[in-house]
Amino acid sequence: METHTTGNRVMRNQEAIITEENKNLTKLMEKNFSPMTIRKYTKWGFPMFIGIITDNDIHDIDEVVVNFMETPKNLERWKNDNLQDKRNLCGELSETIVGYYGKTEGLAVTFSIDKSFISSLFGDFMNHFQCKFEYYTMLNMSTNI
Repeated sequence: METHTTGNRVMRNQEAIITEENKNLTKLMEKNFSPMTIRKYTKWGFPMFIGIITDNDIHDIDEVVVNFMETPKNLERWKNDNLQDKRNLCGELSETIVGYYGKTEGLAVTFSIDKSFISSLFGDFMNHFQCKFEYYTMLNMSTNI
């Protein structure tokens, strides 16, 4: 390993940050972060957005959402004019997704129905401003494109 001294700074080449076993020196460098994914659904007329931060494989998230929404009771609540039904539906969909994906760190379910914007937040979206800010910024940006 080569070391070069420049004033008070010690500079090492790239080999210095990797051990002989080809492992990183710190756990921070090994940490995997779960990216946020936002999915938009327009199958039922008005747009619905699902933002999720999870370590689970979400390849089947469309099935989870469609199966929940396609039940007769939920379709009726989606189509009627009762605002409270939309609020309940949003919260129940949030609970269903969190229950299905056990490693969910954060979830945001957002409905944009007629003149209403309904949102249900869980985990990191509820507790951390930066997660909430990123979600709503991306949502705002994507709806203006």
